[in-house]
Amino acid sequence: MVRGHVAVVDADGLVAAAAGDPGAVTTLRSCIKPLQALPFVRHALDEIGAGGEELAVACASHNGEPVHVETVRRLLGRSGLADDALSCGPQLPYDEASARAIFAAGEEPGRIHNNCSGKHAGMLAACAAQGWPTDGYAARDHPLQAEIREVMGRFADVDMDAAPVGIDGCGLPTHGLPLAVLARMFAAATADQGFRRCQDAMAAHPHLVAGRGRFDTALLAAAGAEVTLKGGGGAVWVAVRRPGGPALAIKLEAGDAAAMPVVALAALETLGWVGPDALEDPRLGPFRASVVCNWEGAAVGSITAEREWVARLAG
Repeated sequence: MVRGHVAVVDADGLVAAAAGDPGAVTTLRSCIKPLQALPFVRHALDEIGAGGEELAVACASHNGEPVHVETVRRLLGRSGLADDALSCGPQLPYDEASARAIFAAGEEPGRIHNNCSGKHAGMLAACAAQGWPTDGYAARDHPLQAEIREVMGRFADVDMDAAPVGIDGCGLPTHGLPLAVLARMFAAATADQGFRRCQDAMAAHPHLVAGRGRFDTALLAAAGAEVTLKGGGGAVWVAVRRPGGPALAIKLEAGDAAAMPVVALAALETLGWVGPDALEDPRLGPFRASVVCNWEGAAVGSITAEREWVARLAG
């Protein structure tokens, strides 16, 4: 059994529905990328002639497929920067075919293959446009990170400087907040024109947000006009109903996101945020019921959502 917490919250902080503890504290991780991209939208997107594809990859936790690498390089190039400007570490692509291709070519994975390279490229573009140093842009005291904290704190109505802070896998600051506050942050962000541009880009280019075989890409492709969504490490996931909220945040205690698609789809269906046509989209078929197999490939179990917590969301 996987334990977890779910919070549905509006822009004013009202908890409309919950299962588990909506006050459970979680690190924000990569689910916050569409908000971390806002300085890029405000300071650089139009100025450097970037478009929806570059904005989508700036919000992404991508697979490292060739299309992702090409888009990130194009974004860097618009600011006169190259791969070595990225401070995220080298990472083997999530996509197995892309990883095998790197080794078959006698090469090694680089920073550009890191699932967060698009976010970092957007941050670098914002720095270049503002005249901020591109060296050290990931440091907590850099002007870029201070602006990101201000943006998140305003939407969440909290003092981000007082929130617990850590370092994410890609080297950027991440913060600890109650799940309900994370949801409120996204609900409030729907009033921001820059965030709406992120939503449009993610819906228009779902493959750039994640990639082959990924739940976030499948759900955005099926229902991106109805909800904006983003997962993060440690099994945290957020979705916001379009156009004005509320937002849904989920945290699975074990930190294993294998059950997240089943839980997220059950929540969205119960809340009525996604229409029946989208829910029956064949691209979501592999994620609606998760079969657990052993190393022999034999089915030994399945992942399903418990009716009890679904009923709590239904009110």
